[in-house]
Amino acid sequence: MLSSIRRIAGASAVAAALLFALPTSANAVENSDIARPAAMTQPAEAAVAADATPAPRFKTGDAGNLSDLPTVNADERAVRVPAWSYHITSSCSGREGAIRQGANYWGSATETASSGTPVSCVGGYVQGCGGSNVVGCNWGAGQRIELSTMVGDFALLAAHEFGHNWYGHSGTGCASWASQADVMRTTMCS
Repeated sequence: MLSSIRRIAGASAVAAALLFALPTSANAVENSDIARPAAMTQPAEAAVAADATPAPRFKTGDAGNLSDLPTVNADERAVRVPAWSYHITSSCSGREGAIRQGANYWGSATETASSGTPVSCVGGYVQGCGGSNVVGCNWGAGQRIELSTMVGDFALLAAHEFGHNWYGHSGTGCASWASQADVMRTTMCS
């Protein structure tokens, strides 16, 4: 009997440790254009909305040169950019795949060992980019990029900041992968 109680107590301790050690929530992109299932009723939708915790929203920076850049036209789906290159610094170790995905979104990119736009990463907010609580910055339209690892969709943040090589912000609101204009919105909501 005593050994059974010890096993149950040990299993309870392990379960409690796992509960506190592992994350219990995830971020998701907020996109009001997504069709909802027909079975979702208004009372059910209200109950889900009442329980939902909004995802954190992070502003992207403005290093002072964005007003000189054109915006992506929302009607255009495949804006072409000239050939360009970038290199990923050691501060982004483990995030290279997401940075490459963001770079490849615009096409014509070549990753190099040490030339082109340097891309660095920080664990907190990016400093010196025209505001507080900024998670990404592109200084000098491609002279230097810094990305915060705090965001949920790191590849989207990288695509957004690489986009500032040619374009300014397209408008306020949450960035998403829906179009190039949506990639260039001002806020990372996931």
